[in-house]
Amino acid sequence: MKRNIKLLVILSTVVFGAGVLLRGHIAEAQTQNPPAQVVTAGQKYKNIKVLTDMPADQLGRVMNLWSASLGVDCDFCHVTADFSKDDKRPKATAREMIKMVMNINKDNFNNRPRVTCNSCHNGHMEPRPVPALDVIPEPEERPAQPTTKPTGDQIFDKYVEAVGGKDKIDKITSIVETGTRTERDGKEVEQETRYYDKGKYALKTVYPQATLTEMFDGSAPMKFGRQPITLRPDEQEQIKREAAMFSPASLKAAYTKVDFLGVDKIDGRLMNILAGTTAANQRERLYFDAETGLLVRRTMSSQTMFGTFPLQVDYSDYKAFGGVKLPTTIKYAMPNLMWTRRITSVKVNVPVEASVFQAPAAPAGGSDE
Repeated sequence: MKRNIKLLVILSTVVFGAGVLLRGHIAEAQTQNPPAQVVTAGQKYKNIKVLTDMPADQLGRVMNLWSASLGVDCDFCHVTADFSKDDKRPKATAREMIKMVMNINKDNFNNRPRVTCNSCHNGHMEPRPVPALDVIPEPEERPAQPTTKPTGDQIFDKYVEAVGGKDKIDKITSIVETGTRTERDGKEVEQETRYYDKGKYALKTVYPQATLTEMFDGSAPMKFGRQPITLRPDEQEQIKREAAMFSPASLKAAYTKVDFLGVDKIDGRLMNILAGTTAANQRERLYFDAETGLLVRRTMSSQTMFGTFPLQVDYSDYKAFGGVKLPTTIKYAMPNLMWTRRITSVKVNVPVEASVFQAPAAPAGGSDE
């Protein structure tokens, strides 16, 4: 769990932050309003020698991309008690490799991140210059595409019917879910409670250090640890989508544009794939089971100076509560991070205190750093 804490601390996501830890060593407590100009990593953090001009809010995602690309943890390069120290040789090597990758992209790809650490490392500490001799399995052939393409409205309508129908959905005004969050190794478990009440949403995750809260009151997504945490646009959209999952009938309204991309398979089952564009111009893919109509997967990404940072959310084990089916197992995956949310209890149409959806009072002194 130690490795996951360090990496999640860096991200402070949900991912696209659904369910993330405090920003710890790499985040300062900030107000909800973003700064008028871009703050660079060189301006915000100590001892930044190569990434001086990179936006500071990309640093966490970039570090996770590198960790996943090399299959290493933070302490491979860093002294975790003080990340600004240069005591470890791999940190100096990493700086040289970063400059090499930046120069390759500058000289050959007009500064577009076409070459990344993963291009050579592919999850290994050392680059693999010699091709593997293992037999490479043939890729699964893509299913035949439908001659008559379904519309986004048809797929969303089938989804609404699959979970119980609009009439039953409309009868549910509030939901309180409790469950656990399990890390990739399956050993560490945190308690979580999710609330939904007339369009408002909140998630509270209890960690040993503090309680992390993310919420959407219908106007602006927010996140709090010991102090408010500034959210990037993609993180805001992720929280909105988490809220929309409690009201399947309104999920379609979360997108200003929806396009049918075709069909493919997940675990052998045929999926209808939609591309949804949000009002903030964020693009997502939604995978609906062609037979059952249920939402099985959402994928989204954000861009960094060192490549695309993806997030995948998988929904399964749908069970009916108050006549409406909700997923009780939700798996999240991003570079070097995976966790599973398992719902153990669901109560519908129960009173929810208004304070659940209000920002907590900031304590005197202290910060989330």
